[in-house]
Amino acid sequence: MRLCHVLPLCLVLPLASGCAVQRVHAGDSPAPPVIVAGSVREALPGDYLRVSFVSAGTTVTTLSRPSALRAFATATPLFQPPLKLSELPAYSGLVNNDAQVLVAMRCRPQNPEAVDARLATWSNVFAAIQHDVPVSPTACDAAPADTATQAACYAKGFSDAPSASVPGSLAATFSYAGVLFDAQHTALAKWLKDKYGIFPAFSGMGYSVKDSYFLDSQPMTAQQMLVKSISSEYILKNVPLAAAGCRCIAVPPYPGRSADPLDPDFIAQAGGDGACAQVERLSSPSR
Repeated sequence: MRLCHVLPLCLVLPLASGCAVQRVHAGDSPAPPVIVAGSVREALPGDYLRVSFVSAGTTVTTLSRPSALRAFATATPLFQPPLKLSELPAYSGLVNNDAQVLVAMRCRPQNPEAVDARLATWSNVFAAIQHDVPVSPTACDAAPADTATQAACYAKGFSDAPSASVPGSLAATFSYAGVLFDAQHTALAKWLKDKYGIFPAFSGMGYSVKDSYFLDSQPMTAQQMLVKSISSEYILKNVPLAAAGCRCIAVPPYPGRSADPLDPDFIAQAGGDGACAQVERLSSPSR
């Protein structure tokens, strides 16, 4: 990860720590990468970065598609100093698309309850589904007909009991979640994809798996998936950009765009407040 090239300390840290650093101003002491990575996971960072690619003419007014319930975002501090656009999306399980409009938003919600951000673990996903899809106390007594209620009932049935065995506890969680992607539950898998943006590439460990966009054509071993679990990810309620405190830019394709930095500070400076401002090209903030 290019972020690890900035400080030699990163070379001795576990890759899963994110190896993130923050921009250091004159006179400042650098924040240790372990502290940065730990702080964004143990407490919500309150500063989120979301990147997507859309067709020309698409108007973006909410974090995700209007029909979605949640949107994925990563922690902004993990990507300061900035990466090139060609490199950054892969850490969130996406891929750079030179032919489409880049939509990049930096969100610092003033009212955290508005976005209900949660670290993207399976335990938190099941809790979020119950929060987002309220059902009656008796809805799960019989087999519900609609997929949303089925998802809520399955989430309600999840149990995360304390354990003295890390592998055993994780195995139980992943086994329960894995049912959602088997051949008998295709409707639930589609619902998760449409409403939460959750695909089979979702780890549920709170880390996105780098390069997971290509899993269909380039499957990975468990070892590869664990090594590539680098950057923290969060699920936020799919609210209007203004409600999430987002500044957003929309950048059309141009030659060399993928080699330019996707700088969160530039997004904050050039982005529209609660709307996506049209920006001709990526840059660093003017000083």
